[in-house]
Amino acid sequence: MPLTLIGLGVEKGDLSLAAAEKIRTADAVIIRTALTQTVGFFKENGIPFVSMDDLYAGCRNFDTLAQKIARRVYALSRGKRAVYCVDGSVLEDNACKLILSRHPSTAVIAGVSKASAALAPLGITGGYTSVSAYDVADGSFRSFGGTLFVYDLDSAILAGEVKLKLMSEYGDECPCTAFFVGKRRDMPLYEMDRLPVFDHSAAIVLTPRGFLEKDAYDAEDLRRIIELLRADGGCPWDRAQTHKSIRKNAVEEVYEMIDAINRCDDERLREEIGDVMMQAVFHAVMAEERGAFTYTDVTTEVCRKLISRHTHIFFGDKAADEREALEVWEKNKRKEHGFTPEQAVADVPASLPALMRAQKLIKRATKAGYAADDAQASLQKAAQIAARLVGGNLSDDEIMRDSGDFLFECVNVVRLAGADAEEALADKADAFAKPYIAAAASQNAAQNQPENPADNPDGKPEKP
Repeated sequence: MPLTLIGLGVEKGDLSLAAAEKIRTADAVIIRTALTQTVGFFKENGIPFVSMDDLYAGCRNFDTLAQKIARRVYALSRGKRAVYCVDGSVLEDNACKLILSRHPSTAVIAGVSKASAALAPLGITGGYTSVSAYDVADGSFRSFGGTLFVYDLDSAILAGEVKLKLMSEYGDECPCTAFFVGKRRDMPLYEMDRLPVFDHSAAIVLTPRGFLEKDAYDAEDLRRIIELLRADGGCPWDRAQTHKSIRKNAVEEVYEMIDAINRCDDERLREEIGDVMMQAVFHAVMAEERGAFTYTDVTTEVCRKLISRHTHIFFGDKAADEREALEVWEKNKRKEHGFTPEQAVADVPASLPALMRAQKLIKRATKAGYAADDAQASLQKAAQIAARLVGGNLSDDEIMRDSGDFLFECVNVVRLAGADAEEALADKADAFAKPYIAAAASQNAAQNQPENPADNPDGKPEKP
């Protein structure tokens, strides 16, 4: 016999006539919780029921709870005309969602949603997002900064977890309206876990400030700003740019980010990461204007790449350590591109720094038959070339050619030793320059010291 999912609504009089009739004629009545106002209908009409309240305490997370409820509901409803009743609307309950995903033909009487009951008195008629507090707390939900309704705030601990998640996206001071035991209170977001009562009816509505007054911005906001700057009537400089005109900016921003990493400067790193993101979004917006591809195409491609190359996480491959994980990545990369070894060598970008490019070329060329796995052979070649370079009697062209050959063999020695040539030389350059930088700083400090007031008591500048 079919199971029917019924939404009881929020307040005592919300139950529809169809739902009431279905409940009265049911052989088995199962309810999510007996701790809300809507349970009054069952008590007043003498309708026996089984609640799921005992499952809450024994579940580690909301997903586990939903699965346990779904299993029990089906066990209790087997061979009977059964109803499973939830407060609010059917689609606001995770167990109902789970049941419907597995059995789409299940009958539904939706009911008044918690969201509509809370938003209507506030006059909010536009778009909004409705979500369980448990989905926010466990990280399975991310907001996009619009009006947000969060229900199921049944404990102060849960409210605190939700608050921390939302403050990172909406800001501490985002206006918030809380609903609890039939009352309503306006407050900033950072106070939402200080309500006097938390139960199954407790909920909040977040109404973000205007775009220019927001406390926190996300990646979509960054995209929107770039689009506004590029639009008709936007910034003349931003509108004039092309992919080529600002391509060097991306390189500069990446180097500045790397410098912040090397300096262990988190404040500067935060800024430089933002600048790198801005360059990427700028190029994505310009491509979208040309009809080449969309911003969503960019994020979709990188997400698909991460999924398809981490088959040891998302699919059946195994990787016990960092080396095996990298092997899985490389295997999947080769499978995606279908490159021959020769094509893989040709695919190394010519714009990379010379040492980095040389190391990548050698690494990939070994798979195309280039004999580069003998460090001693490379050392011998480097020594022979060095002897020619210091021996003199070479033309300028020969010096350039032999210098390149010498450095190329040195890069291979470094590669086979397990180091990164670019990083190794950068570290050496930093170490070499360090005493000179310290000496220069000391000299600058000495030159910029203020004059001794005793030497010039009236404070007037001396004549030259």
